[in-house]
Amino acid sequence: MAHVVMQAAEFASVDEAMRAEAELRQLVDGYVAFEKTDPEPWSQERVPPPLVAFGQRHGVQWPHAKASRFSLKGLFEDEANLLRVDRMLFFWGGGFDLGGETLRTILGRMGAVACAEFVHLVVETRDPQTRLAELTSFLVDEDFEDQFQVVSSAAELEDVLFSITLRNGSERTHLVFDDSGVQDWAFVSLLPQLDGEDPRLSRDD
Repeated sequence: MAHVVMQAAEFASVDEAMRAEAELRQLVDGYVAFEKTDPEPWSQERVPPPLVAFGQRHGVQWPHAKASRFSLKGLFEDEANLLRVDRMLFFWGGGFDLGGETLRTILGRMGAVACAEFVHLVVETRDPQTRLAELTSFLVDEDFEDQFQVVSSAAELEDVLFSITLRNGSERTHLVFDDSGVQDWAFVSLLPQLDGEDPRLSRDD
C-alpha cells in the first residue's frame, strides 16, 4: 500500500483555520461534483476546472503538471479527507499528494504560517510521559500496536514521514510513524485525539 502524503497547514488562529477549512470544503465539494458530471474528469489534457477556479481566486495559475494534480486511487468523494484540529488543517487521500506545492502556495496566501507534506507535530503538554501513555493506549485499543514507535531522540525523526513530539520545556518524547504501509493510518487515527491541545508544525525549536 502506498504511503500517505498529506497536505498540512498551520494557521495563526482557529478562526483563520476555520475560514480556510470552509474554502477547502467548497473545493472538495466542487471537485466531487466535477467528477460526477464531467464526461472526462480524469483527462490529462487539461487542468480540472475546479482547480483552475480555486487558483484564480488566490492569484495563482494552476499548472498543468503531474505534481499539482488531484490524483487518487478511487473517486474523490470516497478518498479525499479534510480534517481540522484547532489551528491545523490536514488534507489527504488514497496515498497520493493533493495539489503539491501549488496547493501549499495557495494555503500560504490563505494565511497559513507554515505548510508541510511530511508532518512533524509538536504538542505542548504538562506531563509528556502521561500524555504519551494515553495516546499509545488509544493506538493499542485501535489495533495499531505494531504501527508506531516511541523514541527519545529528535535525531530519530529525520527518516520518518510523520511524528508527534510531546513537550514540556526540555522534556520531550516522540511518537513516530513511518511509510511502511498501514503505519501512516495510525498517525491519521491519532490526529482527532489532539483536538484542544493546539498542535503545531515543528520548526526545530
